Amino acid sequence: MPKIVDHEERRWELVRATWAVIRERGVGGASVRAVARQAGWSASSVQYYFSTQAELLLFALRAISEEAERRLDAPDLPADPRARGLTQLERLLPTDPDSQVANEIWVAFLSLVLVDPEARALNSEDNRRGARLCREVLDAMSAAGQIAPHVDLDIEAALLQALFDGIALHAVTDPDQMPPTRIRQLLDYHLRRLQPTPTTDQ
Repeated sequence: MPKIVDHEERRWELVRATWAVIRERGVGGASVRAVARQAGWSASSVQYYFSTQAELLLFALRAISEEAERRLDAPDLPADPRARGLTQLERLLPTDPDSQVANEIWVAFLSLVLVDPEARALNSEDNRRGARLCREVLDAMSAAGQIAPHVDLDIEAALLQALFDGIALHAVTDPDQMPPTRIRQLLDYHLRRLQPTPTTDQ
């Protein structure tokens, strides 16, 4: 009986190998041959699924976005809007081994974004998703009375996204200065500073 091949699982096997190569050598080192060697495949087998290096890299980039969506929809998120938003943001940043890998690869891909139109388009999609997440977090907090009435939610959402991206870059390039405890502290401080006070309520 012929062996049944799970092609989707095979693609993900290549994605994981691509991530490993990128972490070690950067995007430029993630050639089809290097990924094949990492996965224990032949180069021709890799090319059956991805005919070019660009196809392979872009699939790996999309996989990072899919993993981020899974983390955002996890069933164990807190019910409280501020705590929920804090947890969602924290889980997308380098606070555990999986998110550390994802963020390292995201930073490595930034060089590809500068020169590849499709990578740039994917990055723009991710930026829009990030903007929506930040606004949704603040809208939920506002509806629960956790944000002062005078706060401009559009501006604060943009500031939150800028803080998020800055933390991600800092945590990847200088992790000793931006450990998980510091990441949570900064996010928590930023969200708490928006809450109503006796002065702002007047």
